[in-house]
Amino acid sequence: MKVFRLLVLLAVLLLGLIIGAMNMDEMTINLLFTQLKTSIGVAIIASLLIGVIVGAGLVLVSVVIPLYAQLRRANKSVATPVAPVPPSQSFDGR
Repeated sequence: MKVFRLLVLLAVLLLGLIIGAMNMDEMTINLLFTQLKTSIGVAIIASLLIGVIVGAGLVLVSVVIPLYAQLRRANKSVATPVAPVPPSQSFDGR
């Protein structure tokens, strides 16, 4: 499994390098109060990364957290109280 992860990491890194190398032209991103000057490749990769982070956050908020809450409620309803153990009587050898 580690080899597969390494291969995927290298493939993504190579794809990022290709995108960055093929899109070297300068561009300016106008924001409300400032301007960012960067290359088109960096802007593409940054926008993809921001999209992944926002998408993962939306999935976390809309799916994962409600499922964890549902699991906690199910575990609380299934949990049965444990009957107390009666105290053991000591044996004095008689």
